[in-house]
Amino acid sequence: MKIFAVLLVSVLIVLPGEADSGSRKSAMLRSIVLPGWGQMHLGHSTRGIVFMSLDALTWAGVGLSYLEGTFNRDDYRWLAVSEAGISVSGRSGDFLDDISDYASSNEFNDYIHRLARYHYPDDPDAQRDYYESHALYGSDSWNWSSDAARNQFADRLRDSRQWFRRSMYIAAFAMVNRVVSVIDASLLDERRPGVYTSLSFPEYHDFSSVRFSIGARF
Repeated sequence: MKIFAVLLVSVLIVLPGEADSGSRKSAMLRSIVLPGWGQMHLGHSTRGIVFMSLDALTWAGVGLSYLEGTFNRDDYRWLAVSEAGISVSGRSGDFLDDISDYASSNEFNDYIHRLARYHYPDDPDAQRDYYESHALYGSDSWNWSSDAARNQFADRLRDSRQWFRRSMYIAAFAMVNRVVSVIDASLLDERRPGVYTSLSFPEYHDFSSVRFSIGARF
């Protein structure tokens, strides 16, 4: 996002010098700022509206998905504090998974103890070192009030991750739409606007054969 912001500022600095040129380069710069703006600058209004509409819809999707992710994140954080007695703000994803999988830190530590004996069956010192390096206690301890609360935490955690992931995918599509708009603007003929008219006489000796047409290029 920082790279995109720097690029956008650079374009806004260069754009005024190109504003009146009506050139393909100017159209490309406009499409970097706003997909579809370059197409409209060259007279291809319909194409421009399509790109602008896609941009508006995708960024609206990004915002809505991010909000849903935030709401679910607030929910699982509140559940952890109120139902398990632990704050999970800023915690790693693995730690959150452990909290959702085990009813308490004591249950988790029992699992770690079993793993230590499995990995080092004949080495009590190695077992102790393994346990001390992986067990969770003190400020990292928790105890769910019920399985229902733990399952609700797991559901909110999963939903939050999915919504944040969707927001990233939709934002990636918005970037693709911007790139396609720039490429499309670079290929358009600035001398042939989207809406065009023509007047012809197929039989030049007969003026009643005059043919007038109006159309649009997409």
